[in-house]
Amino acid sequence: MEDGVSQPGIKVTKRPHKRVASTKKSEVVVTADWTVAEIVGQYPQVTEVLAEYGLHCFGCAASGLESIAEGCRGHGFSEEDILLLIDDLNDAIAHMPVRPQTLTITKDAALGIREIAIKEKVEEQGLSVQANRDGSFYMEFREKIEKGEIEFHHSDVPDVKIWASILTLQRIGGAVITLKDGKFKLEVGEGCCREKTDCSCHTEEPELTK
Repeated sequence: MEDGVSQPGIKVTKRPHKRVASTKKSEVVVTADWTVAEIVGQYPQVTEVLAEYGLHCFGCAASGLESIAEGCRGHGFSEEDILLLIDDLNDAIAHMPVRPQTLTITKDAALGIREIAIKEKVEEQGLSVQANRDGSFYMEFREKIEKGEIEFHHSDVPDVKIWASILTLQRIGGAVITLKDGKFKLEVGEGCCREKTDCSCHTEEPELTK
């Protein structure tokens, strides 16, 4: 297969290097039917693994349409190479830095959320923090907490409920929701999953939706 393949879908620019199999079997989180967009959205730290396999098309539209297995097959990857890629992705996820299973909300942010909830007549609802496929975040009001989510609140504003799933907390555990200059911000701080100064999850402005 030639370098620099230019075709729709996942672009494979090089074949992967064979790795020595780990003696410890990692838990299977990502499977071959996940799309690249889903993988990067949930676990952005695995982009280096994808890049090693020549999968650089993280942001294109096709990355959210075809599974990683379909894309790899379309560019000549063998079934063995696909299995190796999935193993390496799960190994990288298994060795993620452990993040606290907590979210903190400042009093000003809690009061700001309450004000919006009253205006939108959803003051009895909770606010769920969700991850988009591209790795950004949004917050939406919902009537009920979903299975697997954990509830957080500020002690002075207990009626404002913040919900986040375990998967979301793997990305942003320990983060602080603040209100600055009229905008809600999600500040992750130290221990970011990518630990780089240009990491977008150090401070994000999640969209708040009803």
